[in-house]
Parts: sequence; structure tokens; C-alpha cells
Amino acid sequence: MNKKIVCAAIVLFVLCAVGKIVPGQENKAPVTKEEIIRLLKPAPGSRFEQGDLAAEISQRGISFTVDEATLAELRKAGARSFLIEAIQHAAEDAARPKLKQPLPPEAQPPPPKEDDSPAARAAALAKLPLLEQARYHAAEFMEELPNFIATQFVTRSVRTPEHKDWKVEDKLELELSYRIKTGEQFKVINLNGKPTLLAYEQLGGATSTGEFGSILSALFVTESNAEFKEIRREAFRGHQTVVFDFRVKKGNSGYTITDKTSKRTVTAGYSGSVWIELETARVLRIEQSAENIQSGFPITMAESAVEYDWVTIGKERYLMPVSAEIILGQERERFYSRNVIELRGYHLFETDVKITGEKDPQ
Repeated sequence: MNKKIVCAAIVLFVLCAVGKIVPGQENKAPVTKEEIIRLLKPAPGSRFEQGDLAAEISQRGISFTVDEATLAELRKAGARSFLIEAIQHAAEDAARPKLKQPLPPEAQPPPPKEDDSPAARAAALAKLPLLEQARYHAAEFMEELPNFIATQFVTRSVRTPEHKDWKVEDKLELELSYRIKTGEQFKVINLNGKPTLLAYEQLGGATSTGEFGSILSALFVTESNAEFKEIRREAFRGHQTVVFDFRVKKGNSGYTITDKTSKRTVTAGYSGSVWIELETARVLRIEQSAENIQSGFPITMAESAVEYDWVTIGKERYLMPVSAEIILGQERERFYSRNVIELRGYHLFETDVKITGEKDPQ
């Protein structure tokens, strides 16, 4: 049984820094039922993959009402289950109230210029809507960082059909280093409190990247075409924030999930919520979950949450990730894995400070 649990959890969760968009589809009309039926019965000598059609529907939406009679007609025409699922999701999208889109570039005040003084940049930025200020800061996030090292503690747990509570599998202590030229890198320091020579890539079980920085970039880049809707205002860890729900369609998404066992990778859309501080227009928390994971893929659910706080690196203050939680699951088998992550001890890369002496969080 333990072997089966581990295999179910062997996944790599990656959120790419830049989203992708299918060329030439941005302004196409929604897909019609007649178009689907025609593509399901291609002319002799031609070939059309239903996976491509599902991606097209996810990107463009549909122009017809979906009911049982329509679904029966499409199944009779040869539509496979994952194509039916894409059509149903598109129908749900059409029924939802439209979320707020960011202002088009021509409607936005000019962004801060690099050669402006700090005061002038701040004044220009303050004229933008809160979402656009947050977008600017997300774009600048990686650009502003120094070379640094931090300690990352990861507690990995699983939940099985036999046990409804989470069972801790192991605890990791990692060195997370960031260099401007090479990006982030992970080095395993301790496994269950003991030194190990295992490379991060060699670890079994669920591992993750992307909670540092790139999760913000992926949401706010123009290519993601994320839809936002203001939900409420609330205090979060003593800061006044505005909470927005968001959604990124699969056709615009750079959100990928890889199953280590089969070595298969899929791209999924995602939705969630983001907490933006009113005073600084910085993101303090982001939650998201995968949508439209390809039918038949071993992993059927993927959720994450990341929290940010101000930390001192050298003599400067930076808003950095301080905690994260990743949950992956096979819902049919009721197998789930959870990684709870804490980041501590940020310091400049050039220092000689050793990071192996911090106490493992309980």
C-alpha cells in the first residue's frame, strides 16, 4: 500500500513565468455547433485532432446552448469525453457574469519611465487602477531582486482512502538560491533531519517550483489575458487589501503539471483569488486551482496558495514569498499529496552565512 501511495504522489508542479497564447485566435468568433460537427467528420485525406478542437473551444468559447439533446448529438457525431467536457466548461463560462478586464493600453495613463525620479515614477504609478499597479510591481518583481539565499522547509504529507487525515511522509530542508543570471536553484540540505546527497530532481514524491516569483508573473503578463473581478475589501495580516477573483483560460495558460512516473506533461487553465494591498498595490496572497486538466491524465486536481511579506536582504526591504501550500490529487482513487512550505533566513548570496542551523518548523 505504501508503494502505491508514493507513486500516486510522484508529480512535479510547475508554474511557468510567461503564459502562452494560441496564435491567430485572439479575435476569432466563438465556435458553432455546425463547425464542431464538420470538424468531427473531416474530408478524406485530412486529419483533425479532437484535442486541438478542445483547445480551440477553450480559447474561443461556443455560440450555442448546451443541453442533453445537443450533447447527445455531438456524441453521436463522434465527440470524445474530453471534448464534451471542454464544451460543457465553455457553456459554463458563457453563463458566468463577465469579469473585469484590465484597461486597454490606450486607456491607461502612461506608465512610469525609467529615467524619471522615484517621486515622479510613484506619482505616475498612483494614477493607474490598483490592478495595473499590481501588474507593474509583478513585472518588476524579478528585476528588482539581488542575488540571495534562503532556507526552504517542506513538510510533505499524503491522504489515502484508508486515512482521512494527512499523514506526514517526510520533511525537507532546502537551500534556495537566486542569481540574476541563472534564476532560482534548489539544493537538498537535510532529509528528515539528516544530511543527504540527493539532488532536488532525484527526490521521490511531490516537488514543486514556481511559488517563488513566477506565479505572479504568469498571472499578470499580458499573454495570460486574465479576467479579474473585485470581490471584497478585507484586512489581511494587519494590511487593508482588495480581493480579486481571477481566471486564466487554458489556451492562454503557462500552467503545466508533469507526472514523474509517466513523464507526461499537460497544460491547464486556472482560477483563484489574489489579495492586493491598498497602500502599496503589492500582492500579499494568491490562491489558485487548475481547471480543464486533460481527461485521462493521472493528476486530476492541483491547488496552491502562496503568501508574501516584507523581508530584509542586505540593507534593503523586499516583498518575498514566506509560505506556500501545494495540494495535488487523484480524485477517483482519493489519493492526495500536500506540501507545506516555509521560507526563512533570506540573506545576500555573497555572504558566508551557513543556513543549516535553523530549527525545522513543527
